[in-house]
Amino acid sequence: MLRTLAALAVLLFAAQPAAGQESTDLSKLFPAADGISGWKTDGEPLFYTQDNLWEYIDGSAENFLSFDFRQVVAQDYVSPAGRGLKAEIYEHGSPLMAYGIYAQMRSPGLALHEIGGEAFSDEYSINFWKDRFYVRVAVFEKGEESDAALKLFATAIAAAIQGGAAALPAEAGAFPEEGLVPNDLRYLTQGVLGREKFPPAFVGTYMFGGEQGKLYLATLIDSAAARDTFEWYTDEMESFLATAEGAGGEYILGLGDDRYQGDVLVFSFGRYLGVLAGVKNPAERGTELVKRMVERLGAIDAGRRKVPSAPKD
Repeated sequence: MLRTLAALAVLLFAAQPAAGQESTDLSKLFPAADGISGWKTDGEPLFYTQDNLWEYIDGSAENFLSFDFRQVVAQDYVSPAGRGLKAEIYEHGSPLMAYGIYAQMRSPGLALHEIGGEAFSDEYSINFWKDRFYVRVAVFEKGEESDAALKLFATAIAAAIQGGAAALPAEAGAFPEEGLVPNDLRYLTQGVLGREKFPPAFVGTYMFGGEQGKLYLATLIDSAAARDTFEWYTDEMESFLATAEGAGGEYILGLGDDRYQGDVLVFSFGRYLGVLAGVKNPAERGTELVKRMVERLGAIDAGRRKVPSAPKD
């Protein structure tokens, strides 16, 4: 039953493809053979799908596949001075899945850029997501020429991807900002809280003084599914104590002893399930945080109910 609920949670967000999604020739998104400052293509593009991704990125293939990977194309370029550059375009099943793999690669503190939905860079690469695509452009040697090329190639590929930068689901905005580590919001599709059956969830990192905790937020297909998952998760605990709360709408808030995570604060509100883990005294540290999150989730649902449905033919 719980495996089915987890699958439904994936379908809720992950299986919503971008409008007009069709099979895409990703090679057409690359710059022309000599279109950027004299850089020329070096060999033919390489294509990989779900069936043979391991041939390209053996150690990381399972991670990409967990984010509904569809295909990738890679193209090498060479500069007039003989420097090398590689551009990779990964296509996933939805914008959320592309963001999910992008956020897996991002680390707090790296420089961010306004390319696509968001981009980060390190010494050798620029990475960004836009629509259902995750893109990585990398060089093999540092230098001014390489730095300039990274931005030119990333910007050109982002521009070739049609449409605007798809927004994340509104639930991504439910995490209160106070104490939230910037640029570290992730989306997990498997292994949430160390469990195969736990549904996919957003997770934000919070600092409580010098202590770091993780706040997870899963969205189920409806309130019954959320309550079923809540009961399954809390029934596994060594001990659990729950009370009904009322801020932002009625919800269940409880403190439990997770055998893998230690003390956790758990809440169930409508179709949402949240868990604060990794901190001592989570009830003391997280009750107000959960209250603010629930208030935001209530506002999100209220806003959705106000949106008029499309007229019937």
